[in-house]
Amino acid sequence: MKKKIVIDLPLNTENCRSKAMQIAVRCAGVMSVNVDKEKGHLVVIGVGVDYFRLMNCIRKKFRCSSIVSLEDVKPEKPASPKNTSYPSPKCPLICPPICGQYYPVCQPVYDPYNPTCTIM
Repeated sequence: MKKKIVIDLPLNTENCRSKAMQIAVRCAGVMSVNVDKEKGHLVVIGVGVDYFRLMNCIRKKFRCSSIVSLEDVKPEKPASPKNTSYPSPKCPLICPPICGQYYPVCQPVYDPYNPTCTIM
């Protein structure tokens, strides 16, 4: 189940915002990270995100961070398909097979051996 975690952070500068987002993205299960600049919140959405570990990582950098809310995200219902005036295709489009196959040509490489060489 998707979880939405809202974290209150002091996001005063762009550097703080980017650092907070980098820390959140490294956590396992995170799908998206957004910053609400007006409220100063970091919004993390993911599946199976360990919010305790996430907060420990964030608190190493931002001491005065706290969780504002933790809630489940309900899946959106797909919109019903609208009737269009176009007829639906009766058979799926099939791509024709590619004619011929490509085999790489191997070129032999000869090592010119000079028996008069005294180094070896």
